[in-house]
Amino acid sequence: MLKIRTIIIFLIVAALLSFIAVYFVYFRAKQPEYVTETVKLATLSQTVEATGKVESAQRVKLSFRTGGRIAVIDVDSGDKIKKGQVLARLEASALQSRVADAQAQLDKARADYDALLAGASLEDIQVSKDVVEQKKLDLESSENTLKNLELTQETEVKNLKEAVITTLKNEIVTTRAAAEQINNTLTDDDAKNTLSITNQAILKEAKEKYSIVLESLDETSLTVNFLSSDSSDSDVSAAIEKEKNMLSLTRDALTSVMEVLQATITSSDLSEAELDALKTNIQAQQSAINSAQTALLSAQSNWTNKIAGYDNEITTAKDNIGKAKAALKSAESQLALKAANPREFEINSQKAKISQAQAAVSLALANLEETIIRAPLDGIVTKKFFEPGEQASLSEAVLEMIGQATLEIEVDIPESDIAKIKIGGKTIITLDAFGDDVSFDGIVSFVDPAETIIQDVVYYKVIVQFETADEDIKPGMTANATILTDEKQEVLVIPFRAVKSRNGDKYVEVLANGTVTEKTVTLGLRGDEGIEIISGLQAGDVVITFTKE
Repeated sequence: MLKIRTIIIFLIVAALLSFIAVYFVYFRAKQPEYVTETVKLATLSQTVEATGKVESAQRVKLSFRTGGRIAVIDVDSGDKIKKGQVLARLEASALQSRVADAQAQLDKARADYDALLAGASLEDIQVSKDVVEQKKLDLESSENTLKNLELTQETEVKNLKEAVITTLKNEIVTTRAAAEQINNTLTDDDAKNTLSITNQAILKEAKEKYSIVLESLDETSLTVNFLSSDSSDSDVSAAIEKEKNMLSLTRDALTSVMEVLQATITSSDLSEAELDALKTNIQAQQSAINSAQTALLSAQSNWTNKIAGYDNEITTAKDNIGKAKAALKSAESQLALKAANPREFEINSQKAKISQAQAAVSLALANLEETIIRAPLDGIVTKKFFEPGEQASLSEAVLEMIGQATLEIEVDIPESDIAKIKIGGKTIITLDAFGDDVSFDGIVSFVDPAETIIQDVVYYKVIVQFETADEDIKPGMTANATILTDEKQEVLVIPFRAVKSRNGDKYVEVLANGTVTEKTVTLGLRGDEGIEIISGLQAGDVVITFTKE
């Protein structure tokens, strides 16, 4: 029995282990594997390699790499010259100005970088602190302005509302007096026999209008009598509209009563003087009602205009508070920025500006260098074909020289590389006869401006002269020339395969703490063993060169 139980437990454990193994093999997501390289500072060289045969050295014709008017020729036939010596120049004031401008931009970029690292001075920080304090005072002033406006508004608007209510109550009295005068006129004992005798219809109309005035007066009085300074604005506004209607009805009724009197004639009971007195009384009430309407409109206007005016002023005051808060926040941000150490991206950005400025200087100097003829090697001037002031075209021989070396190599350079080759370029030469371990120094002495077609491919002839003579080197030997076309020291370098493209932008994948992040980069010199990174990375970053899923 124990043996059977042991077997069962063993089978359960085995099944569990099998399940775990299957899970890890088939179900668990496999993590990608990365091949990486560390970004490092290095010397980056760009070279062009070519093969040719050793030949006896020929005379070298020297020319400008651009056309223009010759400014100076500093040598004559028979003069000994040293490698790198300036022999002739073209007029190039515009190019010299561009060099100066580019150098000024480089100096500024370096100064900005130094200023960034140094941070703001104590004086600058204090100025920013003073600005922050002033912005706080400005904000406090704006807030006080709003508080004062709100307090003033409450008092003044309340007073004007009370003035409206007082006016409403006064005009109730005025209307009541007018109604009494209407009643007295329509019920006058002396006039009753001849009242509106010539127009009975207007008498009936006047009585009907009088009844309407009484109804409106009772209703409006009830509304107005309940008003106080605590009443809502809407209640006061409703009372104003009711009273406007009441005054309008009263004015209309007075007009009808005046028409009644116009239709009344004198009699033994009603003298002319008594009729005129009745008319004068009605006219006085008409004048009182007109004044009441004007007073009510004025009180209403003063009240509502003050409310609207304060609303606008308060809106402006609140806007000013918002602006003051924004100004304070901006000043505080500027202070924090000055007081803080420069951030990594700011440093990298400024470094990139320096690199761009250096590239601009290099380009300007390269363009200026095309207006200068320098001795590619030590030797003697054998001929001078031009004089200062004459016009020289591109690649037209200006001087001829012969070097001290007796041997040279002629190589064919494909058109894809010829733009990189410059006269005077350093060259490392190896000979098959001596093996790769033995090398000789050479110098590019001539670049043929005319192309050579070899098997339908465009090439350009380039001559490399040995810098020193060696008796063991013989004409006809196969020579391998490695021409140095560019070199930069202490630059960030990564492998070519680490660089990726998307929509014309270059980026790399950076691995940090197990997380992959894409970073946009600016590329520089493309060397033999990698490519220069001008911005986007820093030394020590780990970039991915290959991902195995």
